[in-house]
Amino acid sequence: MKTMKTLLAAMLLLLPLCLDAQTRAETRLYGNTMKKPTVKAADKFLKKYPNSVYAPKVLQMKDSLLYIEYVEANISQIPKESARSVMGEALDAVGWKKDKKDHVLALDKDLSLKVLSPDGTLQEVRNLQVYTLEETPDSLILMAPLEVIKPLSARRNYVHFAYRNGDKEYVEALYLPDEDLLYQALFYGKPLEPGTFKIEGQSPEMMEGTLSSAEMAWLVEKLKENPALVPISKADLLTDESIRWWLEKNPKAETTATQLAFGRLDPESSIAEACKQARKERGKTCSVAQVDIRGYTVLCEVERSTGECTLIWCEPICKDKRTDKYIRSFYFENDGTTLDVVYYKGKTTFKHKISLPSRKLGRFK
Repeated sequence: MKTMKTLLAAMLLLLPLCLDAQTRAETRLYGNTMKKPTVKAADKFLKKYPNSVYAPKVLQMKDSLLYIEYVEANISQIPKESARSVMGEALDAVGWKKDKKDHVLALDKDLSLKVLSPDGTLQEVRNLQVYTLEETPDSLILMAPLEVIKPLSARRNYVHFAYRNGDKEYVEALYLPDEDLLYQALFYGKPLEPGTFKIEGQSPEMMEGTLSSAEMAWLVEKLKENPALVPISKADLLTDESIRWWLEKNPKAETTATQLAFGRLDPESSIAEACKQARKERGKTCSVAQVDIRGYTVLCEVERSTGECTLIWCEPICKDKRTDKYIRSFYFENDGTTLDVVYYKGKTTFKHKISLPSRKLGRFK
């Protein structure tokens, strides 16, 4: 570091200066200050000659020295390779300096953080909270390695990393080891194109009025910059919420249920718009449309007088008609209120009967 300071002084002395009207004492002090650069010497010169033509160069030297001192006190000199060599079975590791002493931070797959000495001796274990909306999240996959960065204007060093919980959740994280503070932003939704790590969905932190700190604002920008995270449209979001609600209310619809819960659709949802445009089977006071949307086959009731749409049936889209069941046709019985839904599965057929007034479900072979 002494060589860096000497080189800094030599470079600054070579910078062109206007020497008109400078006293010998001023020039002499400037030369001595730059030959042996210290913050104390810079302050002495600036106090004595605050308006000197040399003052900008002395101030530049002082700022450079302060930065060097900051790096020496706060930035670990442990290379990434050396940190990883002592991390054991952890996902990743990085050098960290605290109280002018080097340490290694190693992140495990359960998001516990081990504080190690440079030779790998365990000093402390910290349990960081996994950010997830799942009751039983899938295994954690590290997507962005640990790195020490200074993302905000203040001179505070953070550990940055990113991880996935299975294929439906992606998390950006900033950690302050000295304060043991963890900031996280989540993006969750539907996985797209297997093997690409793409997710179509949303982030709670992207909602208006939810940002609570500069750290959270920075993390949200990282989510927005990630091309693998595709924000869902409001119309599709409303559709997904309606389908999720119906499935939660009718968990045994495809097995033993005899009664169904219907769900009124938001007119701004993509499912409501698709049903209005689809071919319909006409009943006594309403019509029924079949639509394949967002990975599901749905049947929706459309009121003829108001145009309001109601989700009456939902099931996963058939992927292979040679082996899986699928809706072959549907029609109203003579009463105009009972809907017959005919299924094919291979070479067999069966039928569901849905009473729209009573919402009862019958099964027939």
